[in-house]
Amino acid sequence: MPEQTLPKERTTPIPGIDPEAMPLLGLGIGLTGLALGLRPRFAPLPLALTALAAAFYRDPKRQTPHDPGTLFALADGVVLRVEEVYEHRFIHSDCLRLSINMTPLSVPVCRSPAAGVVRLVEHITGEFRPAGDPDAGDRNERIYIGLHTDWGPLLVTMVAGPLARRLICRVSAGDRLDSGARLGTVRFGARADLYVQRDSAHFAVGPGVRLVAGITPLGEVAPLP
Repeated sequence: MPEQTLPKERTTPIPGIDPEAMPLLGLGIGLTGLALGLRPRFAPLPLALTALAAAFYRDPKRQTPHDPGTLFALADGVVLRVEEVYEHRFIHSDCLRLSINMTPLSVPVCRSPAAGVVRLVEHITGEFRPAGDPDAGDRNERIYIGLHTDWGPLLVTMVAGPLARRLICRVSAGDRLDSGARLGTVRFGARADLYVQRDSAHFAVGPGVRLVAGITPLGEVAPLP
């Protein structure tokens, strides 16, 4: 399959807002204008709902540092846990899994933690357990995105939560990504997991650390022998 480089930024009418929000924002602005003309005292309600929609659909431009030896955060949120597991779907090896809790108010965009080529995209239906449930990463609806990098494979999992239950993938197998490139969207909070081979990376963050996708360093990587 031919490889193609994906742009890091998408064109949007309003900078920092996902284009999918435009119909909602247009409706909200229209209702606010209508209320101002007919019943001004009701205008704050549609205006507040419009602002809330804009907050839920935030997609800010971010510049990930160019550092091939560093893994960067794949999602906004708080580290839930770092644990050793065996990953059987893509890496087929003992791995470190870093899990991130994405709250409903987190920026919902997931980003590539390193540069590489997408080799796996798989959408699995499932349950909608809370992000903090230890089994959520294996039981909930989720999207697996596997990348081959210069130092080895990595796997990202976008996990749906109990609220919006919506996952959007923006990459395909064969895409060549820069570090920080958009992978997809997890609406209204859930979880994102990162798997790397146990001996290929060292995580410098632990439970409770707050992350900013594409900006916060997670740790360093080492080429596999």
